[in-house]
Amino acid sequence: MEFIKKYFKRILFYLTIFILIVLIGLSSIGRVGGTNLGFFGGMVAGLQKVVFNTGQTVTNSFYSIQDIVRMREENNLLTDTVHELKEQVRILENIVNKSQALETEYEMKKNLDFNHVVGQVIALDDSNWFSRFTIDKGEKDGVKKNDIVISAVETSKGVVQIGLVGVITESSSTWAKAVTILDENCKISFRDINNDESGIMQGSIDGTVTGYFFNSKAEAAVGDSLVTSGIGEIYISDLYIGDVKEVVATTDASTRRIVIEPSVDFTKLNRVYVLKVDRE
Repeated sequence: MEFIKKYFKRILFYLTIFILIVLIGLSSIGRVGGTNLGFFGGMVAGLQKVVFNTGQTVTNSFYSIQDIVRMREENNLLTDTVHELKEQVRILENIVNKSQALETEYEMKKNLDFNHVVGQVIALDDSNWFSRFTIDKGEKDGVKKNDIVISAVETSKGVVQIGLVGVITESSSTWAKAVTILDENCKISFRDINNDESGIMQGSIDGTVTGYFFNSKAEAAVGDSLVTSGIGEIYISDLYIGDVKEVVATTDASTRRIVIEPSVDFTKLNRVYVLKVDRE
């Protein structure tokens, strides 16, 4: 008796554990020997359900975390791949654009009867209209003041023309400055190849190029092509200036004004040709 009293709590604890183990084992098969576990079976089954659901929740959470980590790694990999592909596309587009530009220049050079120098635009003046720029060629390359600056242009009909850019205004040994037809100080005599009428064109402070015909009765239409007439001491004839963009009605009956769309896209101008014209 003394032994039972002394170790009663410990015996009760181990006995309870033993009974629970037996009940759990019996409930796993529902009935043993035809005996219905009743309340105890239901209690143990409920306990098993809680344990099972908790285990499933923990397991699912673990797999969800794994999926999130894997998806994040895949997303980072796809992002890097997209960046690499964009860079490859940019490089290929640059190659294609340069190839097209060089092909256009090659076609233009077939029609050049003058010695020329190819220059790279290295600086723009403080102007939003690209009216003045500097190239990397100068007097040591034979470039001098009043040399004509041109660029290869392709018309909407696919014909490559010698597009007029402007004229050299200043040169040093290694660089030269040019003023374009967009500049308000640039005045050029032109000829409309559709009606053979001549006139004067001029740039403006906002980059708009306008002109007027000497003949006030000259009939001009939108889309007419204009070239240099050769009148004057600087520009040779038949350089493609651009097309008539708009015919402007004026109150002055002595003139017929037009707005001109230049043949050269000055926003994309990076290579130019300087014609070394012998004026003597």
